[in-house]
Amino acid sequence: MAAGLCVATSAYAEAPRELRRIDLKPAPDGTTVVIELSRPSIPRFGVVRDEQGRLQRIHVDLPAGTALAPGVMRQAASDPPVSRVRVGLGEADKPRVVIEVDGARDYRIERDAEPGTIAVSVIGTRAAPAEASAPASAEPSRPARAAAPPRPRSAKRSPPRLKIVLDPGHGGEDPGAEGFAIEKEVTLDIAQRLATLLRSRLRAEIVLTRDEDATLALKERTALANAEGADLFVSIHANANPTGSLRGVETYYLDNSTDRGTLRLAEMENGLDLLKPKAGSSDLRYILSDLVQVGKLGESARLARSVQRGVVGQLRRSYTGVVDLGVKRGPFYVLVGAYMPCVLVETAFVSHPVEGRRLAREDYRQEIAAGLYTGIARYLDQGSRRRTL
Repeated sequence: MAAGLCVATSAYAEAPRELRRIDLKPAPDGTTVVIELSRPSIPRFGVVRDEQGRLQRIHVDLPAGTALAPGVMRQAASDPPVSRVRVGLGEADKPRVVIEVDGARDYRIERDAEPGTIAVSVIGTRAAPAEASAPASAEPSRPARAAAPPRPRSAKRSPPRLKIVLDPGHGGEDPGAEGFAIEKEVTLDIAQRLATLLRSRLRAEIVLTRDEDATLALKERTALANAEGADLFVSIHANANPTGSLRGVETYYLDNSTDRGTLRLAEMENGLDLLKPKAGSSDLRYILSDLVQVGKLGESARLARSVQRGVVGQLRRSYTGVVDLGVKRGPFYVLVGAYMPCVLVETAFVSHPVEGRRLAREDYRQEIAAGLYTGIARYLDQGSRRRTL
């Protein structure tokens, strides 16, 4: 939401965060690296693989400003599948925990870890069955048979991994709406929190259109989603109005609406990338937006309804005065050209004195992310059940 209102900038001034401890614990299938922080945090995970696709390192990037508590180990050696753990600085000088692996088959994020704790389980290569499992009556003098080659797994292929593109609105030179918080900051934070939930709970592959404060043209966002072959596209925004009186959550899917209020919001969200063709001219991109989305319109509307219910329901569990502004149709340029179900979520009003201050807090942004997760998961579950009927 790109509005001119600016009540105050937001730097999210909160108590300093500390990295207090790193432990390595044996697990039945490998080693678990436990990272203990002074308060709950949303990390970013990355991996490095060799040319054969084998896992080499796992990066855990902690939020900027995280300090090292006295006595925290900076590096430690271990036994396979973890060879070494070290602490350093990653991109943008963010603290990074690097887990170097040796013979690891995969890794997983343990979602049941205690609050303030990040647990990464590194899974070792699968061990071959022990020879001792042979029957006791087998003749010891008989030469052992060569093990039969493993059967190809083509008969039981795992389903393709779900891929979701999350689009944190605005960024870089475009701050978006400014009020008691700044839109480009809160949308990126919510998207990163949602990505963590989707990865850990749905094991989905998540792509962010931006993972830092970068300027990105609207048309590049859906182009990225199409290039990635994404299954869903969710654009995350925050709202504002000049008087500061409006509040609430609303979700949009692409349609060339003529509603004046929606057109006004779309005009501000679209910025310079205006969607509606000028009088007397034809804009091929605008015309094709209807054609591209016609096959996904029903799915986009269903996704929008599920996401809207998820966010509103989640927020109402802990906060009063959460207004459900409903699901609407709008000509948002960021949704144009997407080949998959796509929605745009206006999570809250940064201009409202109550809602804006809530949006500037980590706990509120975490609740929004949890609501978005619930809505997406419910949409996917309903779609799965419909396909099996």
